[in-house]
Amino acid sequence: MKTHFYMFRHGETIWNAEWRPHGQHPAPIPLTINGREQVARLADKLADKKIDIIISSDLLRAQQTAEIIAEKLNIEIVYDKNLREVDYGKLNGLYSLECEEIFPDYHKCYQDYSLPFLEGESFSDAVKRMDTALKNAAQNYNGKNIAVSTHGNIVDMFLEVTFKQKYKKLFNSDFVHIAYDTTTQEYEAIEMPEVAFHK
Repeated sequence: MKTHFYMFRHGETIWNAEWRPHGQHPAPIPLTINGREQVARLADKLADKKIDIIISSDLLRAQQTAEIIAEKLNIEIVYDKNLREVDYGKLNGLYSLECEEIFPDYHKCYQDYSLPFLEGESFSDAVKRMDTALKNAAQNYNGKNIAVSTHGNIVDMFLEVTFKQKYKKLFNSDFVHIAYDTTTQEYEAIEMPEVAFHK
């Protein structure tokens, strides 16, 4: 039986508007008014998908996104830390120039996904986290339609590693639709971003 996931990036935050990366920075970073409007439009797009439940990252921006959609669709939210954004360690919340000063080799982490960021995790580790979250959800809600409130980079990396294609990055409140078959233990791409290039 297939479980369907509608995975989306949270709405715009103050830091998104400033082009400042978040990672797992501990500061509570709320959605902007524009971000809330983006999420309201996303909820309209999901209204006919027969969503049964939302699983969400526990970071504030993903929480607020999940709450807006849950209210509009009248469904429950369950939180899972495995859906958090990539942990960039010392680089969480820093601009590129600041990253260069602290960890000049940080670009290598984007080339070799097994390399961890300074006091953080690797992209490979982040993808494994998301895979665990989705498979646990598929076990708990087998055959259901599940909305997933999460973050841009971890979704981008998960899709790239899972489907072996480089997709265009998700904008705030963009969603993808994938399915997981608990019998074959395989993912299926259904509604995906445009392919940037084949790996």
